[in-house]
Amino acid sequence: MTTDDPESQTKSFKGRTIVLSLLIFGLLMSGSLYVFQAVNTFHFADTQNALAREFPESRPRVEGGRLKGKPENPPTFRVTLAVPFNPNENDAAIQNMADRILEIASENMDLNQYEQAELHFYQAIPEQTIIMRNVKRDLKTWQE
Repeated sequence: MTTDDPESQTKSFKGRTIVLSLLIFGLLMSGSLYVFQAVNTFHFADTQNALAREFPESRPRVEGGRLKGKPENPPTFRVTLAVPFNPNENDAAIQNMADRILEIASENMDLNQYEQAELHFYQAIPEQTIIMRNVKRDLKTWQE
């Protein structure tokens, strides 16, 4: 083999080609994540928007279904909501918010397909640990 043999030379790419390829790859991945999120939250968009109107600055997140990989778990309706107060110190406010959340959800979607509701309330204080409170409700009992 000689040094002029084209098969022995390594193939090099221009820096511009690599940067452009990485940029296109990043845009493709960002777009696919956006589509994935939009498809998974499409059914809950009306409820999420209604909760955002009812509880301003609460950054609601609504989702539902079974936990992946655990078919024995019941279908669950989940809401995560930011609150401006410590959720562990004001039980009456949390219970009232939980009832109102379920009322809004029942107005905007069919809750009959879920057996339980998980409502997660949190207070995020900058540079401190997030304070969480979880409330579980049996939806069949609540609807009666």
